[in-house]
Amino acid sequence: MEDVAGMIFSGPEFKKMDENMRMLTVDVFKAIPRPTVSTAAPLASAAAAAARDGVDRISRLPVGILRNIVSRLPAKDAARTTALAKRWRRVWHSVPLVLVDAHLLSDRSVVGRGRGSTQFREMGLESWYAGLFRILDAMGSLADNVSHVLAAHPGPFAFVYLAGNNMLYHPDKLELWLKLLAAKGVKELVFVNLASKFDDELPIPAELFKCTALTKLYIGTWCFPDTSTSDLPPTAAFPYLRELGLCNLVIKDEDLAFVLDRCPVLEKLMIARGRWPVCLRIHSRSLRSVQVCMAIVPEINVVRATRLERLFLWEAWGWGDRDLTNMSSKVKIGHAPKLRFLGFLVPGMHQLEIGNTAIMVNTKASPNTTVPSVQMLGVQVKLGTHFEARMLPSFLRCFPNIETLYVQSENDDFKFWGPKTGGTSKAINLKFWKDAGPIECIQRHIKKLVLREFRGRKSELDFLKYIAEHAQVLEEMVIVMTHGHLPSDNLGAKLRIFMASAKWANGCCKMMVFKSPFEQEGTAWCYLRGFDFSIEDPFDVSKCREDKCAAH
Repeated sequence: MEDVAGMIFSGPEFKKMDENMRMLTVDVFKAIPRPTVSTAAPLASAAAAAARDGVDRISRLPVGILRNIVSRLPAKDAARTTALAKRWRRVWHSVPLVLVDAHLLSDRSVVGRGRGSTQFREMGLESWYAGLFRILDAMGSLADNVSHVLAAHPGPFAFVYLAGNNMLYHPDKLELWLKLLAAKGVKELVFVNLASKFDDELPIPAELFKCTALTKLYIGTWCFPDTSTSDLPPTAAFPYLRELGLCNLVIKDEDLAFVLDRCPVLEKLMIARGRWPVCLRIHSRSLRSVQVCMAIVPEINVVRATRLERLFLWEAWGWGDRDLTNMSSKVKIGHAPKLRFLGFLVPGMHQLEIGNTAIMVNTKASPNTTVPSVQMLGVQVKLGTHFEARMLPSFLRCFPNIETLYVQSENDDFKFWGPKTGGTSKAINLKFWKDAGPIECIQRHIKKLVLREFRGRKSELDFLKYIAEHAQVLEEMVIVMTHGHLPSDNLGAKLRIFMASAKWANGCCKMMVFKSPFEQEGTAWCYLRGFDFSIEDPFDVSKCREDKCAAH
């Protein structure tokens, strides 16, 4: 599949951005879905592979198959099929539009230079098809080309990907596009504003709410409409929307609550790279997966979510006392009977509440403080920092049936996200973990432990030894080295020697050591895996490279 983001990043709007906006924009493109069509296999390649006898067998196919073929082509290639034969002329007109604006950034040769209106007529094209070719051939601005394609095609629009323009300079087109998208029943929409500066806060018009046929919506780098003053009708809603991505937005709590309340069948929600603190309250009968990634979210409150299976927090920070040195936030879990995947929880930052009980050090497990449905948990913790380490047993007691535990070992020298992370000088050793008391999930249920970013510190070794000696059904212990180390170097040898002295609770457990698949330290996340319900382990990003998932 082609790199559409690379096309956009080589375009003129991206080059005008300051460094901060470039970084934010790259993160936004990591979060948004990839286009469903590609120019990687153009029609020219297909023509080169035509039958030697010159017989046009493709045109003899049933109309339904022809429409299927055209629906899988980029917009320009799809339109060009009208020149193949008389039978193709009406096909593009009758196929739902698939438009990726980056494909209109191609060089002029894709539509041929110097073609006049006479040649278009000789090809048998209708006037509005010819108009499309003339404009694209003249290579006007990208925004002009998008406007013409949206106006020329009668609809409906199956998938529209608009991410190549700074809409601050095209306010008239912004209104026009949304009106056309709404009128022609767009089903899936990705709409990113390529703002040049961080403080270029452009509101996305409330006409967005008129796109009521949407089933998937991703918007990036906008100010969300003020739902209290936008003259929205009481019936404003997205009745068919199943997937929603809010990327790098300025959005208020009440506006987020408004849009979620008006998505009755929403199954997938992503909040990524939030530009402003926003609290998330989940009260839904339909949501199945929620991802909060690289965003400032002071509170996440799962009030009632009867179908929620996945709650993913990747670098989801708080904003304690509106102080960037205190990133503490609240994570409340109420009624979520189907919640199976949760993480990454951060004991030094997240203030966990189960039901109406705040989880504190030495909180005892009870029906009111546990979520028995969770089977896979991720935690991000500084194992050598007393305040965080002492909270970890209490967190684990809340999830007694965990079968897979991911531990992201953080650098103890990094003091950033909590008011108490300075901790104390108390030693975190094997005795500390033994004195913490029994933890049911470790003793009876955990079958797989993955510790990432292993640095070889004594606190990490003692934690691993504690797990090895107390996890009675543990089958796999996977240790991923921090960046710059290999399983075969001195750090790997130190690990194997130390763990050889452990009295393993399950003598059949396998310990495996791997090098980091990533080029730098830190957490790693795959948005695609988070929303793919067919994947059994969404935390496993070992096969993801350069924001590409091996499973997709």
